[in-house]
Amino acid sequence: MRMSCKRTGVLAALIGVSLLAVTAVAQDRSSVVLGNSGWQATWDSSLDPYVSIVVDHETSDAVFIQKSAEFIQPPGGGGFPAIPIFFQQIAWPAVTQIVINDEIITNSTGADWTDFHWSVLDGPDAWFLNGPSFFFTTSPLDNQYFSPDARSFWVDGGVILAGSVWFPGNGALDGELPINVVPHQSLPYTAFTLKETPTPEPASLLLAALCLCGLRRR
Repeated sequence: MRMSCKRTGVLAALIGVSLLAVTAVAQDRSSVVLGNSGWQATWDSSLDPYVSIVVDHETSDAVFIQKSAEFIQPPGGGGFPAIPIFFQQIAWPAVTQIVINDEIITNSTGADWTDFHWSVLDGPDAWFLNGPSFFFTTSPLDNQYFSPDARSFWVDGGVILAGSVWFPGNGALDGELPINVVPHQSLPYTAFTLKETPTPEPASLLLAALCLCGLRRR
């Protein structure tokens, strides 16, 4: 009986520790359910002051979102830290497109940007829609490119000044950045990561490198 009680106590303690761990993980993440689309978006809670997602509207096949992101960390090691957002299917049926209707991107890094990258990672069931009808305004970065597998989209050809706010696709006539997704009918559901990364203007990158060298010498 004592052994049974002891085992029961140990098991209860382990369950308690596991629940605390799950709670801690949950507290470290923030999420928003994307309407009735069957999807949710999640990010590290440390990004809460800098990231938000709002559902603009929905159709039977797509959910349209407005996303804002503020980049605050200066360049280091060749570029800026990315902002990753995890998209996860949470129900079936689910829509087959997550469409970035517009973006509000703030450059608070203290350095100018000369290009910007959107990448879809961590799964084969998501990619950018790319075709003759694709239109997504990214001025003043006017050159647009897709990778051959349509899992990366990047723009260059201009400058996003430090301290400025950039509005890719912002407006009813400014286009959309659709992400095609293949929902699963049963677990494990589809999931992927959208990672956004700016690239510093070369002079800013050189200055950051010189500052880093100076700190190392000190």
